[in-house]
Amino acid sequence: MARCDIIIPVWNLWDVTRECVDSLERHTGYPYRLIVIDNCSDSPTREYLEGLKGHIKGMILIRNSENLGFVKAINQGIAVADSEYLCILNNDTVLTRGWLEEMVAVMEHNPSIGLLNPSSNTSGQFPGDMGIDEYAESLKRYTGQIQELYTARGFCMLIQREVIQALGMLDEIYHMGYFDDTDYCKRAQVAGFRTARAKAAYVYHRENRSFVLRQDNRDLFKKNEKIFFSRWGRPLRVGYFMPDTGTPKQRNRIDELAIEVARSGHQIILFLERGKEWPVHLDHFDIRRSDVDLFFYIFVCLYKIVKMKKKKPLHILVTDDPFFGNLLRWFRVFHRSVILISPDTGELLSVLSAKSKEQEA
Repeated sequence: MARCDIIIPVWNLWDVTRECVDSLERHTGYPYRLIVIDNCSDSPTREYLEGLKGHIKGMILIRNSENLGFVKAINQGIAVADSEYLCILNNDTVLTRGWLEEMVAVMEHNPSIGLLNPSSNTSGQFPGDMGIDEYAESLKRYTGQIQELYTARGFCMLIQREVIQALGMLDEIYHMGYFDDTDYCKRAQVAGFRTARAKAAYVYHRENRSFVLRQDNRDLFKKNEKIFFSRWGRPLRVGYFMPDTGTPKQRNRIDELAIEVARSGHQIILFLERGKEWPVHLDHFDIRRSDVDLFFYIFVCLYKIVKMKKKKPLHILVTDDPFFGNLLRWFRVFHRSVILISPDTGELLSVLSAKSKEQEA
């Protein structure tokens, strides 16, 4: 049977790390080997990790004499990992029953997926009034189901061995962390792999417990963001306005266009008449829907375009209706967006690429 190497970088926070490891031991039925990278933690954490070696069979503990940062620590783990699957796991996570079994099963049934997240509060699945375990059990109805993602997050990221063989290590230019996982996902997508979320697996993430201890946290984020955007461009938002999804041929066109936009790293929002059938077959995080009553369709859409400009602007407006397209042009002084009428997929992707680079320049 295959095995998963689970890499956990640790820098202090022994109590948080203990909760993570305890949940790992309780809730992981799939065969695994634990690889812990200690980034020069203080005494309580060092002693705790040393004690784990005698408790967890096969565990590998690598100690660094200084804090080398998240990315180098992960690469140290990747260098000694040799299993069919590899999981990068933050020490501020809490795992739930069957999390790894479900994620591996999803990968086995979807071989094009190279990097996979579980459901999590990080991606918007909050337990609310439920306990973490109770909420995780409620997600079992989605067993086997996925949602494709623009990028998997490194707090808990399952990686196929084929991805490691194709890409190698994480890029250490990101040093302490931030955007290293996003960059790796982009490289994987270029190599032909997909990124997704296993809906029925759940991992709770306390989020940035180590990073908040750093004084240069915000500067680090901005620096790495600049590096990432200079390489890949900024993600943009597309509004597609279509009160009627039209003929089967038109729906197929919309389906193809929306999927290609999302898979290229951008978000697309379909403004549909309320109650109309959803024309896209793929569940993707960045393919969204906005319902509008037909009677007020034009007025409501114009209002939403202008309102969204303040915080989450639509960079490109697409419509198949020449009248509405001309109306958008008349109102361009209020929204400043690019307007395309009945573009094919190639044309829209070309405009997105140029606009993305322009935003970064």
